[in-house]
Amino acid sequence: MITCDLEDNLISKPDFDCVGQVAKHCNWEQLCVYIREQTNLWLIPKVGYCLISKIKENETDEFYKKIWCGCDYECNGEKKIHFGLKRVLIHASYGAYIYRHGYIDTAVGVVQKLNQDSIPAPINELKSIMNDHYRNADIYFDLVKEYLCTIINDERLKDCLNINCNGCGCGSNNQATTKTQNRGSIGKNITKWSI
Repeated sequence: MITCDLEDNLISKPDFDCVGQVAKHCNWEQLCVYIREQTNLWLIPKVGYCLISKIKENETDEFYKKIWCGCDYECNGEKKIHFGLKRVLIHASYGAYIYRHGYIDTAVGVVQKLNQDSIPAPINELKSIMNDHYRNADIYFDLVKEYLCTIINDERLKDCLNINCNGCGCGSNNQATTKTQNRGSIGKNITKWSI
């Protein structure tokens, strides 16, 4: 029997500390599936397999560690920071997990997991939480991308980066595309009624 060992997960359970309630309450086997899925189908298409493989092959190299874990750097005299591809993958994986982990495959089909002490969250709320995490992942990715664009000409990355650096990197002051988080707040008018 041939076993396929093409991929090890790039992140593990402790990496999810301080991200939702995953550290205490998650089903690690299910989260593991989403880590692999988001690595292969979400992160690799964004940066290319070449960069991911170089990061895996050079775990202790400070150059690649800065890409994976983040760092602060100087850009045209301005101090900047990015939080690494690892943080990007954590939020994408957790978003997928939140949205889909409540459903399990059984012999009679896919069912929603229920227990006697809880009720499932409405699907629209789960989708909103998932979208928040994907939005966070995109924001974190934009920070990493800006850093990558500043080091794109480094010999170690030659012919490896699969990103478009037009309009980003040092010298780009395009703040109009900065995104802010929206936690689904609801507003209403407040009126004072006199009696």
